[in-house]
Amino acid sequence: MWLFTDLDGTLIPLDASPQNVSDLQELKRFLPKHGIGLVFVTGRHLQSTCQAIEEFALPDPEWIICDVGTTVIDASSSELVPDPDYMNELANRTGGWNAERLVGELKLPRSVRLQETEKQANFKISFYANASELTDIVSEFKQQLKNADAPYGIISSVDPFTGDGLIDFLPAGVDKAFAARWLAEQIGVNFEQQVIYAGDSGNDFAALTSGCRSILVGNADRSIESQIKTLPVAGNVFCSAQTATSAVLEGVRRFHVLDAAGRSDC
Repeated sequence: MWLFTDLDGTLIPLDASPQNVSDLQELKRFLPKHGIGLVFVTGRHLQSTCQAIEEFALPDPEWIICDVGTTVIDASSSELVPDPDYMNELANRTGGWNAERLVGELKLPRSVRLQETEKQANFKISFYANASELTDIVSEFKQQLKNADAPYGIISSVDPFTGDGLIDFLPAGVDKAFAARWLAEQIGVNFEQQVIYAGDSGNDFAALTSGCRSILVGNADRSIESQIKTLPVAGNVFCSAQTATSAVLEGVRRFHVLDAAGRSDC
C-alpha cells in the first residue's frame, strides 16, 4: 500500500491543532510499521517542499510530485532533480510549447499577477487572481488557449490560508492525478488497488476521484464533497470529519483494515 498525499491543509498540521501534531507522530510510526510507502503530491515547488519537511518534521517521502503534477523527483536520490523520463513525457505532450512561450501568448486581465519566480516550472506557469473573479478569469483564459491552439489546460483553486485565487497552466491532461498514475506505473504499483490519495482542495479533485481509494479531509471545501457524492467513484472516497493530519491518519487506518474496494462515508 502507498500513501500519496497533498501537504498544505492535508498532511501538514493546521495551526493551533495539538491533535494534528500528535497524529503526525502516530502516522510516522504507522506507515513504516505496516510497510506503507509515502509520496508527497503538492503544488509547492521542490525547495518549499523540502522546507516543509524540515519545518513540520514530516516523514521522509520516497518520491515527491511537486509543481501541481509537473515535476516528479526520486526523494531517495542524492541529487533531487526532476525525473528525465517524466520531463520527456511532458515535452512530448506539449509539442515544443513551454511555460515561457505560453506566457508570451497570454493577455492578462488587470487583476491577474504572475506568481513568484520560484513557483514557476518548465511546464507550469502560475498566477494569482481575485477569488471573486476567478470563474470569469478562468473562462477568459480558456478562450485564449483555444484561440492560440496551445496544448495547455487550467487548474484553479482558492488558497484557504490567504484567500487568493490561484491559477495554474499545465500541459493538457496533466495534473496531480496524471502524475500519480504515471509514477505508480513506473514503480510497479497498482494505482486502483494499492494507492491511497489524501487531499483537501480543488487541485486535488482529479486525484481524489481518479479511481484509487482516497481521503477527503474534514477541513476541505464542502463543495468538493458535494461534487464527489454525484460521481460513480464516490464509494472509493472516505470523507473524514477530522481535519488535516488527523483525517489522513484516520483514513489510512481505515483503508488498511478494509478490503481493496474500500467504502465511503460521503
